[in-house]
Amino acid sequence: MKKALLYTTTFILAAGIFSCGKKLDLVNPQSIDAGVIFTTDSRVKGVLVGTYAVAGSSSLLGGDAIWMSELMASDGELNWVGTFPDPKQIWGKVILVNNSYVRANYQQSYITIFNCNNILANLSVVNTADKARVEGEAKFLRGLAYFNLITFFGEKPYSFGNTALKGVPLVLDPRPADPLSIDNFVERATIEQVYTQIIKDFTEAETLLPAKNGFYANKPSASLALARVYLQQGKFAEARDAANRCIGTATTNGFALVGDYEDEFNTDVNTTEDLFSMQVNTQGGSNSCFTFFSTTTYGARDGDIQVTDKHLAKYAPNDLRLDLFFEEVNTFYCGKWRDAYKNVKVLRLAEAYLIRAEGNVRLGTAVGATVSSDLHQTRGRAGLLPLAAPTLSDVLAEREKELAFEGQGLLDVKRLKLTTDALPYDDNKMVFPIPQRETNLYNVGQNPGYF
Repeated sequence: MKKALLYTTTFILAAGIFSCGKKLDLVNPQSIDAGVIFTTDSRVKGVLVGTYAVAGSSSLLGGDAIWMSELMASDGELNWVGTFPDPKQIWGKVILVNNSYVRANYQQSYITIFNCNNILANLSVVNTADKARVEGEAKFLRGLAYFNLITFFGEKPYSFGNTALKGVPLVLDPRPADPLSIDNFVERATIEQVYTQIIKDFTEAETLLPAKNGFYANKPSASLALARVYLQQGKFAEARDAANRCIGTATTNGFALVGDYEDEFNTDVNTTEDLFSMQVNTQGGSNSCFTFFSTTTYGARDGDIQVTDKHLAKYAPNDLRLDLFFEEVNTFYCGKWRDAYKNVKVLRLAEAYLIRAEGNVRLGTAVGATVSSDLHQTRGRAGLLPLAAPTLSDVLAEREKELAFEGQGLLDVKRLKLTTDALPYDDNKMVFPIPQRETNLYNVGQNPGYF
């Protein structure tokens, strides 16, 4: 029987299972047989809870995936002034193959995926009443991890019908703990194949998950994740319809935009607008956006990421969203990540209205609502008047301001085929290198432009 590759999450679980009250009687997780870990309902659910923590680590959805996306897409709207060299490489698009943040993001994504694979392979021990939910949560987390990987590490942006572009290794079943096992040598799938699997995971999660699920994954969050992926592919009808399902399910079950834009951020509990957030408080969780976007005034570093006048000039003077930027010593910073020990917003309802609006304006439809009505969900909250006949440019401008510095930057540069910092969207430098450890150990090949 194969041993499960469970890493830190299983170590925590195994300590509780096998310690028998002795604090130092810990079992090496890489020596624990999968048949032992996954013998009961509670143990499988314990690994699932731990997998949320893995996905929510600072290296992945706990912040790095957000600020790295924004630095890559900065185009003069963000400055990196910190002393850490690796984030500076990302901002400058001169990334080395041993960049520690890139490596950690890649590895943490696969730890999440491997944990999910083991959960899905052992659903038979889960209580019947909870089996669909557990399966849905595992597929949702796996979909998020693969979407992160393909966004940063796919050798080129998604291109419909191009079956030659290399993505990342696609692993959908449990693998041995030994990193040198032949079963862990997996070639890179194509970008098309990875997207197909992401859509499959999110589609099935949408069907399996309940409409409300505490702060764990739920049906509207899966719908919105699916809409985001379709939007990246340029499948506007599918993106619009998934966003429409998200809005319908969410609003029927008590989700709604908060009244004041500022109240959506710097919270340690989910708001009515939060469909899925990584939980952070003084007891646990990670928020590296706070670390780099905030300042010493609020307990962070030295204000490593600064917001420039080029970005601020995009807002109308009476746009209330301007109030969330804060100024110190004649420099502006993003207030969305100002305070310590606050949740990291991953999927919020406002994005669904903007995706539905974009799908409708591109296709000349009014599924769910008019484009003007959907845009006014966020514009009205920002104190702006409705637009009678909004254009695609209006929708994209509203999206940029509403979702600024929440991790959408690189996604939008690639799907809209923009130029950023004088680099075209499909330049080799707009992709992360496959970490050196992976190319050395598994010989998966490197992305163009890296050696």
